[in-house]
Amino acid sequence: MNYLRVSLAAVAALVVFFAWGFLTEGWLLRKDFAPSAALYRTSDLQMKYMPFGMASVLVALLAAVVLYAGWCGGRSGAVKGLQFGLIIGVFVACIHPISNLVTMNMDTKLGLEITASTAIGWVLAGLVIGLVYKPRAPNDPSR
Repeated sequence: MNYLRVSLAAVAALVVFFAWGFLTEGWLLRKDFAPSAALYRTSDLQMKYMPFGMASVLVALLAAVVLYAGWCGGRSGAVKGLQFGLIIGVFVACIHPISNLVTMNMDTKLGLEITASTAIGWVLAGLVIGLVYKPRAPNDPSR
């Protein structure tokens, strides 16, 4: 496995994942967080913890790229990335935001919006992984 290729794909996916998160949860859905404000840290405290959050998402994306590398069968590209992103998006959305909706006193609309945003974020991450990660060719001397 080429660690540089894995790292580049994970970093590119991290940029897209956080851009999508900022667009949706930081901008488009911002007003929908108000009814559930007691569940969340203040903006200042969120920024304090942001490096930890970014690092954890990067680790998750590194794991996702490794899974993708084994899953893609040596053929990478937009379609494979979208397929992978859809599978991971459904998995992550069903595990995290929906379980939060069930266990937290969260506004239902917000919970469903976060679920959709999470799934789409992982689909976009999968797309980027598919576009950036390039498996080694069988004749590649770096094998």
